[in-house]
Amino acid sequence: MYLDRTYRPRRRRQGAGRFWPIYLLIALGIILYKQQPSWLSARQMQPTPTPTRSAIAYLADAESALKAGKYDEALAAYAETNRLEPNNAEGWAAQSEIQMIFRDASKAYEFSQRAVNAAPKNPRALTAQARALNWLGKNEQALNAALNALDADPQYATAFAVLGEIYTDEGNVVKAEDYLKQAQAIDPNNVTMLRNWAYLYQRRQQYNEAIRAYDAALAVAPVRFDLFLEKGLLYRVSLADYKNANAAYDRAVRLYKSPVTLDYYGEGLYNSDDPLQAVRVLREAVEIDPTYGPAQAHLGMALFIRHNYEDAVAPLELGIQLLGDKARTEQLYTLGLAYIYKEPSDCDKAAFWLNKALTMDPGNSIALSGMNNLKSCQASTDTLTDTTATP
Repeated sequence: MYLDRTYRPRRRRQGAGRFWPIYLLIALGIILYKQQPSWLSARQMQPTPTPTRSAIAYLADAESALKAGKYDEALAAYAETNRLEPNNAEGWAAQSEIQMIFRDASKAYEFSQRAVNAAPKNPRALTAQARALNWLGKNEQALNAALNALDADPQYATAFAVLGEIYTDEGNVVKAEDYLKQAQAIDPNNVTMLRNWAYLYQRRQQYNEAIRAYDAALAVAPVRFDLFLEKGLLYRVSLADYKNANAAYDRAVRLYKSPVTLDYYGEGLYNSDDPLQAVRVLREAVEIDPTYGPAQAHLGMALFIRHNYEDAVAPLELGIQLLGDKARTEQLYTLGLAYIYKEPSDCDKAAFWLNKALTMDPGNSIALSGMNNLKSCQASTDTLTDTTATP
């Protein structure tokens, strides 16, 4: 059979049949549009959930902030640590230590008690409690807490350092030195140990050694503003060196501006015969915290020194009220004198505060002199009353 293998293209059919694929696609599109399957519909974007931070992350943040001298950030991070893990003694103990830096032993004790409640045998918690108790004058309890810390960890250097501080306050220099040397042998860079050597030297009136010990502590912890405050206090009270005292206070303010640091600096300024600058610094302190008693009292004292008796009365009275039993005799009699010298005088209130000063210190010469001035105060008040009553 003959096979013709020559290629011949097939003839295409004419008519609507050749468009059937297009019709099929159109029909399919209509069906899909009407049915709207879930996979074809636009989906709403769901936000990615933010992972909850762990307590250990906040603890790390707090420690980093503390090393950088960012005390407020550290406290906030420790607070979050304690919120997430209330049975973690480390966070509570750290907050207690910061309150000691702020020189608030009462708050420090509260936090240390939370730490001890969370972990009764935690050496850091027990040591924090011991130091707070020591500053509150409860040395027997402080001693027990520090010894319990060493029972928990016989190599805990800070516990030895705190025992040195307790025995310094007790006047037992031999034991104080012994405990400080043990702390030093365990950790030569322990800040509490270095600070407590300075404290011991200061109590022994070895002021040059005390200054060197403070400098050694600051070399290890340059952001510790409280060490500058204590060094300044040594210069002012022990050496009557107001220039170096105010330089130390100024460094403290630069490190951490707070009512505490501003108050020290302000008091130092008016004691060094610069009451104008003292008023400016102390006003900044009470603007930050109007309830900080020492700054209010010192502001009143600085205003009194500037003979601004009318303005001195309010902060002095508020400061004394906030300080309570911690108010000093000089603050009481200064308020009494301010009531005498201001215009118009208030002899009754002057007598009240002068008598309170004499109750605290019966032989105080300035308060006794103020009582003598009350006679002229009452005489001038009677004269003013008579003049006002004259028709």
